[in-house]
Amino acid sequence: MQIEKLSLRIRMLLFFAALAFGSILAVALGLLVALRRFGDGFDPAPLVQGGIIASFGILGLAVWVWYLFDIHVARPIGEIASAMRAHAHARVSGGLSGHKGRYLGDLAGAVCAAADELAEGRNAIAESIARETTRLTSDKEKLEHLLADVPPAILLCSAHHRLVFYNGVAQRFLSRAGAPVCLDRNLFDFLHDGPVRAAHQRLLEAGSPDAVVEFVCGPVGGARHFAGRMRLAGDGVGMDGAYVITLRDVSGELADFTRRDRLLQEVFTGLLPALERLPEARTQAVTQICERFQELATDYSESRSPYGLAVTARLAATVEETVDHFEPLHSVVYDFDLLARSHSEKMVRMRLEELTYVVFDTETTGLLPAKGDEIVQIAAVRVVNGRIVKGEVFDTLVNPGRAIPQSATAIHGVSDDMVVDAPGVNEVVERFHSFCEGAVLVAHNAPFDMEFLYRREKQIGRSFKNPVLDTVLLSAVVFGQWDNHTLDALVERLEIDLPAEARHTAIGDAIATAQALIKIQSILAGQGIERLEDLLQQTRRHGRLIRDLNRGL
Repeated sequence: MQIEKLSLRIRMLLFFAALAFGSILAVALGLLVALRRFGDGFDPAPLVQGGIIASFGILGLAVWVWYLFDIHVARPIGEIASAMRAHAHARVSGGLSGHKGRYLGDLAGAVCAAADELAEGRNAIAESIARETTRLTSDKEKLEHLLADVPPAILLCSAHHRLVFYNGVAQRFLSRAGAPVCLDRNLFDFLHDGPVRAAHQRLLEAGSPDAVVEFVCGPVGGARHFAGRMRLAGDGVGMDGAYVITLRDVSGELADFTRRDRLLQEVFTGLLPALERLPEARTQAVTQICERFQELATDYSESRSPYGLAVTARLAATVEETVDHFEPLHSVVYDFDLLARSHSEKMVRMRLEELTYVVFDTETTGLLPAKGDEIVQIAAVRVVNGRIVKGEVFDTLVNPGRAIPQSATAIHGVSDDMVVDAPGVNEVVERFHSFCEGAVLVAHNAPFDMEFLYRREKQIGRSFKNPVLDTVLLSAVVFGQWDNHTLDALVERLEIDLPAEARHTAIGDAIATAQALIKIQSILAGQGIERLEDLLQQTRRHGRLIRDLNRGL
């Protein structure tokens, strides 16, 4: 074991232990020398007893001095170091106090002064950047607004077929119950892969940045048809093999073509034979034919428009169904840094900033899932590249199939009346599983929340094999095991705004936990903890605080 990997407090304990045992060893050697000089006639008992008493005295003194050193020196140094890292990497302005280091001479004062200077310089730079980026932000918002609802669905994918950009039309086209479109998800979770892969391969073989390939494809788990156009995204970092897809829903047009074929078939198989009737019936037949042709002409005229009433009604029903599942729909969602992200490594070996996180919270009927308590609300947000992705939110009430105790309602505000028409537990957990696919799960006191999900795995036929991070353990890694690691203490320490009315709501606690994760991730980077496997190794050192859920990783 390398001594540098041990905490300062443990190293100080080892130092004083070595000092104490070294002193006891010196006393023992002194007694041994004295006994040899006194000769055989000397009674050694009193001298040995004195040596034992001295040894216990040395040991007690060493423990007492170590304790004073620990609470007045080692622990304050650790607290100041943690606060300084939070100040430097997570932009936390508080947490530094000279009172913590009153036994450390001018160290605490010097650290506070350096932190104040850092804050002033950072604020000045931030103000300058804010002034310079105001115009760019305005232009970006205008562009996003223009792209949000353009008629075709627009998707930008990396060479590994991961979603980097999509607009609101793409969200409506591709989302289905339990599987909303999200950044960094595989495109083939939403579109059948055969036509897309074939078009992409043709573009790569063409080797021209101006080449365009057209194809027809369909969504996974749906009966719609899309006319697609694909071209390579162009040059730039991570752009090799990246491509842009535009999709147009042609389901109505294909239905219209089918309808026209049926009409023409009816003309040739139903009407024309009437002309071959006997001459005496010819006049009546011609009249019938004319009337029928007029009906067919009207029918055909309506079928020519891709916006016919039948098509419009069908599309409206589809869109309405999608909106019910995935409100609020958002406009343009993108993160171009995802173009350079590699997915070749195992998740546990990936860098922390390259991972996608789903931060969630549950509200329940009680604290004992083994005795029948169930989820009444679950909410989650996705964190990609160190930011919460607006619009990629999972938030729903749940019908627990049992009465909600008044004591539980008093905490989270969810009553029986509110969940009467809510979906059941199995349906919600299955949808949540799809929302979490390929991501690291994060929660505060994760074993509690995960237990409610694990208990439903058999019913939904799926397993939650995602890595799980607990912000209790992350707080211990960053701020030391002996600090308070409740969610309230964590948001206060990291200066996160959590309104009282949002506390103990699933979405309020999930957002606060996600903000804490983002700030802690910055601090971890400053500590040199870069990969998930490194972080898991650190969290396991604090396993006495809370159970680790990643034994298989």
